[in-house]
Amino acid sequence: MLRKTLCLAATALFVQAASADVLYTWQQVEHSPSMPDGLHLELVLTDAAVAKGTLALDVVNECAQGYCTQQQDSLLALRYWYAGANGTQQWNRIDYGFGDETRYGYDNLSMRLEFLPDGRLSGAIRANDGSSDFYLKSDGALFTMLWAHSDQPNGCGFAYSSCAGERGLLSTAARIGAPVQPEGSPVPEPASPTILGIGALAAWLAARLRTRAYG
Repeated sequence: MLRKTLCLAATALFVQAASADVLYTWQQVEHSPSMPDGLHLELVLTDAAVAKGTLALDVVNECAQGYCTQQQDSLLALRYWYAGANGTQQWNRIDYGFGDETRYGYDNLSMRLEFLPDGRLSGAIRANDGSSDFYLKSDGALFTMLWAHSDQPNGCGFAYSSCAGERGLLSTAARIGAPVQPEGSPVPEPASPTILGIGALAAWLAARLRTRAYG
């Protein structure tokens, strides 16, 4: 029974370590006067996808025409928007979540990415949800917005009809499920699977010692 408990604890520890997802966020380097302020872009990718070093992904959902597909397991989420002046509104928002219930609309995502050793991305990203779209391409790790459009009046819509030129980086911000502790921060409490594993190991060792003592 104790050996089985140990195996379960080890499995839980492995799953916990392997399930960490990686969040990349937009970090502006150079603002373009032809674009509004407040560009936000977030990508959540699986740790397994990042470990491969490169990603080539094409996702097309045209459910209004009867063609729906989300058969990929690398990109967990893509969120893109421009923050409104009051900080609450989000213009031109594209919000794609793998595994969400398929929307009867339109999603078209294309990515050719390389995961650089310093935690940055390079490559190209196109996204279109039928209302808003954008195209980013990098020279090394520095991405440039080649175009952005929207049917909305604000953001890259009627107010900025020729959005282009914004430059920035896509860098990893955190490993979701396995956060990196800043240097000098307190050591976190062990996760419950770790405590379970340590307790089971101690009990198993104690049982072995008793068996030898009275054997």
